[in-house]
Amino acid sequence: MAVILVDPAVTYEKFERELQLWKDNSDHERRGWLLLKEDRSVPSVELAFLAGVATSAPTGFLPVIVCAVRLSYENYDLWPPSLTFIDAFSKKPARPHVRAFQSTPQGPRDVLIDGHPLTGLPFLCLPGIREYHTHPQHTGDDWLLHRPLKDGTLMNVCERIWRMMVRNVVGLHVAVQALPALPLQAQVVVQIVQGDVSVSQPPPKPESELRVPK
Repeated sequence: MAVILVDPAVTYEKFERELQLWKDNSDHERRGWLLLKEDRSVPSVELAFLAGVATSAPTGFLPVIVCAVRLSYENYDLWPPSLTFIDAFSKKPARPHVRAFQSTPQGPRDVLIDGHPLTGLPFLCLPGIREYHTHPQHTGDDWLLHRPLKDGTLMNVCERIWRMMVRNVVGLHVAVQALPALPLQAQVVVQIVQGDVSVSQPPPKPESELRVPK
């Protein structure tokens, strides 16, 4: 049974306010943020994030789901929300198709960590995410220090995911490799390519220079 530290009615009211603010003000439709499910009993939401990938087809951009998440708001906001990356179809925990690059003075830093010591699942190493604050290396950076900054609000979490994982998608990398078998077979590998799309940067470089390994 989950530990109850906050009156469920209070948690429910705060979650409802977060969800309504997200629906009213986040510009989620234009940005490709899809609400897959909202569960008021937990309370939690499941979201998918789409990026538009340019193609040669006359229809223009191809919508690609680059990541999907489940955000759980138990004991909010005494606790920050918990973020789990999921498969958009099965809803089971899954690794996202992209990395999370945060801009720093030293250059881009990947804040997507592949395994949390408590859950073993990928997590965003960012303040305002429960998995960050429960990590043994972050015991000195308490969530309550970040709560006044609204780091755990639904809108802010989605904004950071979009900026670090979605907005920087620049295309697809397709590799075809023939396999030494009869009859002749081929292996096709498709990867989502991310790059620096900041408006303050010089014009985009060729894809070969923009690619970052997964």
